[in-house]
Amino acid sequence: MITTTKYLSYILRTGIEAIDNIIANIDSYYSSWNKPKLDKDTDEPLLDKDGNIKTRPINSTKDPLKAIQKRIYKFFLRRVDLPKYFFGGVPKKDNASNAKYHQGNKYVFTTDLKSFFPSISNKAVFNMFLELGCHPTVARKLTQLTTINRQVPQGVPTSTLIANLVFKKTGDKIYRYASENGMKFSVFVDDITISSQTDIKEKIPHILLILKEDGYRISHQKTFYKTKNPIVTGVICQNNRIKLPHSFHKRIKRVSKKAEEDPKLQKKADGIKLYINKISSFNS
Repeated sequence: MITTTKYLSYILRTGIEAIDNIIANIDSYYSSWNKPKLDKDTDEPLLDKDGNIKTRPINSTKDPLKAIQKRIYKFFLRRVDLPKYFFGGVPKKDNASNAKYHQGNKYVFTTDLKSFFPSISNKAVFNMFLELGCHPTVARKLTQLTTINRQVPQGVPTSTLIANLVFKKTGDKIYRYASENGMKFSVFVDDITISSQTDIKEKIPHILLILKEDGYRISHQKTFYKTKNPIVTGVICQNNRIKLPHSFHKRIKRVSKKAEEDPKLQKKADGIKLYINKISSFNS
């Protein structure tokens, strides 16, 4: 894939000396903060059992590292064939197309991989680059440019693609098992969905075992097995259509009303309306 540092420099449009300098000072190119988790119905912060606001760690990078990460993303996206079961971080795919993929299947299992990005180590990323055919020196530099604190950060340009490429080994195992048993399987970032037209409850433990053996943990609070109106990546998946939960329509009414008082919220309201129209377009 990338066999020399000279070729790496060409791809990243950055001299090796400059790349090494960025790597040596990688912390200075990152900003990190904890983003509050909000209730989807009220937009109010979610609280844990001790009354503290629940948060998720978010990272961002600044140029020139951010520009380099975008070039890494574009290079590997063009040259690596991602399996069809990936819907997150893939152009022209999103949470709605992921839900549409499972439309018509009565039995739906959904789960969430706990601390997905932090669970992917720099060692796993390094090995992934090696398996793609990169020279060890190149693989090491790519790993240093796409990880921080020995893990994949959440929120930077390369994160979802890197996570997909690392998870692919596990995903292929699940996909083979699902295909052999008449099931559909998809991944949207850290959300796993399995569906079928027949009852698959007895097949789920084997899938969970595959995830566990490969070092992934599931969130039991976000694990469901449903046969009626299952929600797949935020969208209700029915037999002949997909639609948004009723709470989402209540949310647009609430935000639109607030936007009348605070014009700054109008952009948010317009974004929600566009999303509602997009979901509707999947059924036309």
